[in-house]
Amino acid sequence: MNREATTISVNEATLSRTGYQRVIGVDVAKDKLDLCDSHGKITGSINNDLDHIHKHLLDHIDPASRTLIICESTASYHLLMMDAAHDNSVDVAVVNARQVRDFAKGQGRLEKTDQIDAGVLCQFGQDVKVHLTAPRTAQQKHHTALVNRREALLKMRGQERMRLEHTHDAEAIKFLEEMLENIQKQLKSVEKRLHEILKELAKEDPKVDILLSHTGVGKVTASVLLTRLPELGTLNRKQVAKLVGVSPIANQSGRKDGKRPIRGGRQDVRNAMYMAANSARRHDPATKAFYERLRRQGKPFKVAMVACMRKMLSTLNQMVRNEETFDATKYASMAEVQSCC
Repeated sequence: MNREATTISVNEATLSRTGYQRVIGVDVAKDKLDLCDSHGKITGSINNDLDHIHKHLLDHIDPASRTLIICESTASYHLLMMDAAHDNSVDVAVVNARQVRDFAKGQGRLEKTDQIDAGVLCQFGQDVKVHLTAPRTAQQKHHTALVNRREALLKMRGQERMRLEHTHDAEAIKFLEEMLENIQKQLKSVEKRLHEILKELAKEDPKVDILLSHTGVGKVTASVLLTRLPELGTLNRKQVAKLVGVSPIANQSGRKDGKRPIRGGRQDVRNAMYMAANSARRHDPATKAFYERLRRQGKPFKVAMVACMRKMLSTLNQMVRNEETFDATKYASMAEVQSCC
């Protein structure tokens, strides 16, 4: 379906609070992009394909101007637009969806449509200093594609196993078992390629060996962190915890002091960190001691695990920022000062 960009009246700002002359908010869906331009020139809805992205968005941006394109992180639907913008030397910020929603609520904007969301993103990019998303190399794009494929296979395997549990017909069971066997074979092939790619990346990117030096980080976790959390090492520990969604949210009012849940963030990274922390609590003495201390204090299993995930993420963040490999003694003592649950 063809969607042509339309123009609506928006006040044109000469310079936003974040230093950009022009901010374009993009609400991303599988098939379409909703746009809101602070200059009011290209606001509307267009197809999420390369031809329309160039024709109705990028061709209207002067690369020499201070223009920012801002969108929320999606599984993969934002990547086409993001890569095209970077190829045209346009800054892009991929931001946390919950942070944008909280910003909208703070502005009193409770309505939610795709076009309203694009407008909120546009205003957010003008008022809030955001972290720019770095351009991806060809190898990083390939790496990301294989990580996506692995995640899709894991999801398919879970679905087929669920179907197998509820199927009693012999022939249907046979087909399901064959499908599971094929999924498992492809999963092994994909993970083998991910291991090979990490070896190639390690020659150019020191982050690979830095991440793998941690006791709890394996090749799959390293791949997820490299492709899904490129901001690692550029944020402080509180920011990276919020980005991933392992930062407890305060729930206190008057005499009530409720449980502090975790919400939002990047679930795929959080899943990988759970597996990494689970491994570290068995093989890394410092993480094991930290986990056992929390359990002795009466913390539930999930609370203790999230605390381990947050502690480990903070450690990895500092390791990448300082370009240093894992030192169990150093980071164990630092964690005692920083950690709280």
